[in-house]
Amino acid sequence: MTDVDEIRRYYDAILPFYDASLADRGDLPFWESMAKRWGARRILELGCGTGRVAEVLSRHAEVTAVDLLLEMLFRARRKAPRAQFVAADLREFALTSTFDLIVLADDPMAHLISNDDRAKVLRLIVDHLAPGGQVVLEGLYRHEPRRTADESWTPTDAPFVWRASYSGITTLLRSWSRQEVEHIADAGLHVESIWGDFSEGAFREDSERMIVVGSKI
Repeated sequence: MTDVDEIRRYYDAILPFYDASLADRGDLPFWESMAKRWGARRILELGCGTGRVAEVLSRHAEVTAVDLLLEMLFRARRKAPRAQFVAADLREFALTSTFDLIVLADDPMAHLISNDDRAKVLRLIVDHLAPGGQVVLEGLYRHEPRRTADESWTPTDAPFVWRASYSGITTLLRSWSRQEVEHIADAGLHVESIWGDFSEGAFREDSERMIVVGSKI
């Protein structure tokens, strides 16, 4: 089974309750503020899922949204009819336009385990950024195992890779680290800010996410 097959299997299993699981994230005002902050006219969303963020972004700019899975895009098109949707692997997307703002909400790169794959995505982001454009990447951050009634996170032998289980559905996910952020410049991005929450608070070691704002070097 390829990694694409594995991702497809995972989302096929969680799709019935995917939107409900994200309903209380409280992140939509944050993404709307990002859409307005720099006056972006063209926005690219990578890993758009069912279009919950694309719907907000498309109120303020022309939006192109990319996802691997057609099942996600069918739902996204109903939520954000003004956006343009493209089915593509994040490691291989190639669009003819450049964008003033590129966003990655809810860490679509978490499914990419290898350094090479993650570096490919960052280089493609740089290729698609217009001069003066920004990227806002919400990365998963985990520093210790977790177990609740609905989910568990267990470390593997690979650094920053976790065996995550949601309601009995298990997959491998990779979290971000300070070391990885330090190497973002290798792809041609300058890190402007690192936040730990949707209120733009400073990143801390107990943060659940690492929101990185960058620009093209």
